[in-house]
Amino acid sequence: MRLALFPRILPALLLLFAPALTLAESPQVKPAETPAKPNAPKVGKDEKPAEAKPRPESTPAALTHSVKTESFVQKVKVSGTVESSRETPVELNLLRWADLTVIRAVPHGTQVKAGDPLIELETKDLRKKIEETKLAMPGKEIELSAAELELESAEKSTPISLAKSLRDKMQAEQDLAHFEDESRPMRERGAKEDVKGVVEALAYAEEELNQLKKMYEQDDLTEETEEIILRRSENTVARYRWTLEQTEARTERTLNTLIPREHESLKTNLELQQINWRAGEKSMREGLEKKRLDTAAKRREMDEAKKALAEMEEDLAAMRVTAAHDGIVYYGMSQRGKWTTASLVDRKLIPGGKLSMREIVMTVVDPAKVQVRLALTEDQLKDLAEGQSGPLHLKWKPDFKFEARVTSILYVPYSDNTFDAILSVKTPADAPALFPGMTADAEITVYEKKDALVIPKAAVKKEGEKEIVTGADGKAITVKTGRSQGDKVEILEGLKVGDTIRLPEAKPEVKSEAKPEVKSEAKSEA
Repeated sequence: MRLALFPRILPALLLLFAPALTLAESPQVKPAETPAKPNAPKVGKDEKPAEAKPRPESTPAALTHSVKTESFVQKVKVSGTVESSRETPVELNLLRWADLTVIRAVPHGTQVKAGDPLIELETKDLRKKIEETKLAMPGKEIELSAAELELESAEKSTPISLAKSLRDKMQAEQDLAHFEDESRPMRERGAKEDVKGVVEALAYAEEELNQLKKMYEQDDLTEETEEIILRRSENTVARYRWTLEQTEARTERTLNTLIPREHESLKTNLELQQINWRAGEKSMREGLEKKRLDTAAKRREMDEAKKALAEMEEDLAAMRVTAAHDGIVYYGMSQRGKWTTASLVDRKLIPGGKLSMREIVMTVVDPAKVQVRLALTEDQLKDLAEGQSGPLHLKWKPDFKFEARVTSILYVPYSDNTFDAILSVKTPADAPALFPGMTADAEITVYEKKDALVIPKAAVKKEGEKEIVTGADGKAITVKTGRSQGDKVEILEGLKVGDTIRLPEAKPEVKSEAKPEVKSEAKSEA
């Protein structure tokens, strides 16, 4: 049924749209003429009209456009996020203390002044640790002082002890050498000479006794004096014999026992002195070095205790978190204008919450110094340049227009293949609230020319590397195009003011216009 209605409405649509399209483009456009049919039979209400025959391509008048100059403006629409150029992140970089338990924190969005408290942390355990460290300091100072005195004494006594040990070794060597070279031979000879002397004295005494006996035996009578002399001589011989016996025994002991024993003792003493000297040389030097190391360790321990005390006191002061300047408190960290960690730290900034070291938990932003950060695609980037400007609208207040200007562009892409650009914003006195985190749209004028040659973009065709437009006479004209905006394109070469070009014939959208009528008729017939 719908297909049967299509031939009825097609001629009417063609007649309806063709004149309107021709007049909208240019006064030079000639409306399509419909050849009159004087003898055409009238079609009754229930009769179907004759189907329109397709016209040859040369029969309809072509749509034309007269080339002229006009103001041409190219704009780029961009979106971005409001941020502050003065943002101070709040993080805890403590030196010693790691327990960061929250007692209370200012809410997100709080306006603060410089020095106002932002976060209150639990400091009871840290204060206790500081007090314990202070109490232990005097004892450490005494230990260090005693170690330094011992080291000073060892530094002086060790060289003396080493020199004495060396002297004892050398004396033992000298004693042994003297004993072997001089003392032992002399003593052995002395012992033998003692025996020899006694033997000779005994021989003399025995000879004298023999002589006396011979002399006295010649007399028949022995006087009393002679008997005394003879007895004395006998006693002397007896005494020398005893002396010889003792001397021989003593000499034998001296030669076989005492001298070898003394020799062995001297050798043993030398060995001990050598051992003591070698061991003492090593042990005394190592002992001195150990005292040096122990003293250095106590000195480091003392320095570390002082440093720990100073750093803990510094941590205690740093745990009083205050605002560095006037501004508004935002939870989390700002990354390219977005507060990416706000949801994470929000759960930590509650009583009993635990903060992490070097974690940005807050940011104090100055709302008086705002800018807009853009994330541009490469298509947007190619036309933007520093110094360009245009209107900017907040999404929450689209009816108010700010003035924005491109102040910087970062041509190094981020991981998402976008490029950062910064817009400065003029905020008049009657401007609505403009806070970091808000989103905004801007329309930046990237090109403007008051006397540009502009034609409809549809008139330009691409043929390989060439750009072609069709003249009024049907000839192809090679042109060079510039920028485009919407359905218009700038002509740089190939045309001049007053030239007439053909435009492609508009094709009526038959289906879109016919569908509603078809539906309504279908319903009425139903």
